[in-house]
Amino acid sequence: MATAAQKRVNLVVSRIIPPVLLGAVVYATYALTKTLCIDYLIHPLPSYHQPPRVGAGAVILSLYYLLLIFVVVTYTRLLFNVLVNPGYLPLGAERVQADAESDHKREKRRSISQANGAAEKPKRVGANASDVDIEQGIHHQAGGKAFELDPLGLESFYTKDIFVCQEDGRPAYCSTCCQFKTDRAHHCREVDRCVRKMDHFCPWVGGVVSETSFKFFIQFVVYTAVFCVFVLIVCAYFTAEIRRDTGGANAHWAVCLGLSGLFFFFSGGMSLSSVQLAMWNLTTIENLNRNSAVWTLAIRVPDHLLERLWSGDSSWAPTFRTVSYPLRPPTTPSERHTSDSSTEERHVFAILHTQPGENPFDLGSSLKNMQQVMGYSLIDWLLPLKHSPCANHSSPESAFALGPVVTRLKQEAGLS
Repeated sequence: MATAAQKRVNLVVSRIIPPVLLGAVVYATYALTKTLCIDYLIHPLPSYHQPPRVGAGAVILSLYYLLLIFVVVTYTRLLFNVLVNPGYLPLGAERVQADAESDHKREKRRSISQANGAAEKPKRVGANASDVDIEQGIHHQAGGKAFELDPLGLESFYTKDIFVCQEDGRPAYCSTCCQFKTDRAHHCREVDRCVRKMDHFCPWVGGVVSETSFKFFIQFVVYTAVFCVFVLIVCAYFTAEIRRDTGGANAHWAVCLGLSGLFFFFSGGMSLSSVQLAMWNLTTIENLNRNSAVWTLAIRVPDHLLERLWSGDSSWAPTFRTVSYPLRPPTTPSERHTSDSSTEERHVFAILHTQPGENPFDLGSSLKNMQQVMGYSLIDWLLPLKHSPCANHSSPESAFALGPVVTRLKQEAGLS
């Protein structure tokens, strides 16, 4: 969980950067439209001693505003998704209850402090929710109270053929959100929530860039980089021209030259890194230990192999650990005798590991990986209309598309 100082810094930065961006765009628009295109090219001032160049001015204005529209539209789409559809995982019942109790206590303290004129002391929200180690089993006794794992939360995993798990075959559990984390989800300290395929916390929009917004983030930074390059080239060319003809310089063009270079340094770097991550089908967080990460996967054992195993056929024997779903609490001998499991479908999964540095979500080619983020058509790549294909988790095989690494693991384990 982020400290109060970190949250205050993030809040201040997220409030400062958007007005700075807006101010820089407004100033660049004034400088290129008024002082360059109109006062220097289309209707040159007498002090410039230049003939009118209406065609050049019209072309520069057209390209400038076309690129500006793309920058504004992609930024608006990015901001909308970050604020409205950030990709948060739902909170568990214990966390919701803890938050409600904390809100109630906070309101009670506030009313008491207002009555007494005393200052209110802050208290961390949901602190008691992280004290329960629920990963120890389907039931965990803590302080005389039994906490049961959410069967619906687990069902969303074992109804798939493959999912990311821990060594015991269970999905990773977030003790802060009191919920199982889906594949590639990460807990963000800034917002104190688990986020699907979280990439990073972006101060440009004051929120988390995740699977629902990473495509629009790439489009925004790429269009911003192209926009900055265009302004940089135009200002540099005409600054050199006026310096050659008059020996002076235009202050507005010089400022635009510096601003465009500064913003291109950031947007260009983010464009390269973001496109590279999309080509690898990784997030910024996953890329931190890309060369050493070992993924643990639960891969469902086909029914025909289970039938051979249960029938005593020794021609195929598993060489891996397995886990069965739905999970069952410990039972007494009498309960085992009276329980009828014939009506309950069992899902048996093999627990397999990748080699260090292997990415199970790498589809084998940069184009296929990019398509998971950007889409399958040129219009999807250029315009911020549709969500990324990777944000669709309706496939019965897995939450995200899987590549040759998983195919090899299944072949080596005899599960193909």
